[in-house]
Amino acid sequence: IYRLCREKGMAAVTITDHNVIDGALAIADLPGAFVGCEYTTYFPEDRCKVHVLVYGQSEAQHREITEARENIYDFVEYLRDQDLPAICAHPFFWVNDRLTVDHVEKLVLLFKNWELNGDMHPAMNAAVEELAAGLTPGLVGRLADKHGIHPHFAEPWRKNLTSGSDDHSSLNLARAYTEVPYARTLAEFW
Repeated sequence: IYRLCREKGMAAVTITDHNVIDGALAIADLPGAFVGCEYTTYFPEDRCKVHVLVYGQSEAQHREITEARENIYDFVEYLRDQDLPAICAHPFFWVNDRLTVDHVEKLVLLFKNWELNGDMHPAMNAAVEELAAGLTPGLVGRLADKHGIHPHFAEPWRKNLTSGSDDHSSLNLARAYTEVPYARTLAEFW
């Protein structure tokens, strides 16, 4: 995976398996590689599943994230306290058929970064872009009051949109990616 991504021009590479970091750790010492994981977390009120990409965690942090991921609110608080980059992966995808408008509204309040997914139908990504473009300070304020969740990041009505291949077969590696034109290091990228 690492070699193919680098050959396709990727400056930085990670492997974001579901809930494990073994693949990312296996390449972590290679140039341009970093640790990442796609965690499944849950809204505790109804066990609605959400996938979240997290980057730069240590093995110890991964163990703590694994415990915190059972409750999305604890999970987000832990990531914020640890200053770990997090991206709400494919925010409109019904991971376990429980996703509602209320859940999406809460995701608006919980995550600054949202993913345009390389494995999703283009209409789903277009809907994410449309929602992000339609957010305003007033709307986000009303959502915060409605759900009792106050974002802990600047300008919550402005979403950073990222992209990744979400490739489960090695057939689409590096077809979708995030580019930050002037970033020369991972720290600058984040």
